[in-house]
Amino acid sequence: MRTTRSQELVDSIIELIDRRKLRAGDPLPPEPRLMEEFDAARNSVREALRTLQALGIVEIRHGYGTFVGNASMAALSPSLLFRTRAHSRDNLRGLSDLLEVRQILETELTKKVTADESLLADLGECVEQMADPATAVAADRRFHERICVAAGNDLALELIRLFWDVYRQTESLIGARTSKPDSLVVKHSKIVEAISSGKDARIAEAVSLHFDEIRRRIAAR
Repeated sequence: MRTTRSQELVDSIIELIDRRKLRAGDPLPPEPRLMEEFDAARNSVREALRTLQALGIVEIRHGYGTFVGNASMAALSPSLLFRTRAHSRDNLRGLSDLLEVRQILETELTKKVTADESLLADLGECVEQMADPATAVAADRRFHERICVAAGNDLALELIRLFWDVYRQTESLIGARTSKPDSLVVKHSKIVEAISSGKDARIAEAVSLHFDEIRRRIAAR
């Protein structure tokens, strides 16, 4: 656990970035300037910068300096992956929690989208590609990303990508899929039909159906 002083230094650097309105790619002051501004030792500054680097808030380019990062949610992937696995050792609770949060998020996002021709065409193309095992996984991911884009929420898009990737890495905890090969197409087709209907109840039902097989696999372990 970081010391209080170390956490204060991390928070101070974040405040400096905000106060100076620095954007991703902008350089931070060099270490000596940070040491002077925060009255901190070099090792303390470096520890704080390494912590911020792990969070994606800064990017350290050796020989060039330290720059503001884009703070992508992908930086949280190792922590979420570890948490999901650690909390799934006895009763798969970690994986269940992950899926529950993802379903809540995806249900509300899908309710927000407008069923225009472009969206329906893009989603339909993804569903068609799910019929081919060679393209099914990538098409599944694009399907859910496209809904987030249509909902207009960049943070949700990053979170869905994070949840999707972590689930793919932990799916082995519940064994191989038991559904028929065409079930992926059927489940996602129902989501497209629900979006087209514009009815929230149908959307919620279709998204829930999408997760039913996974829940059954978890319950069977």
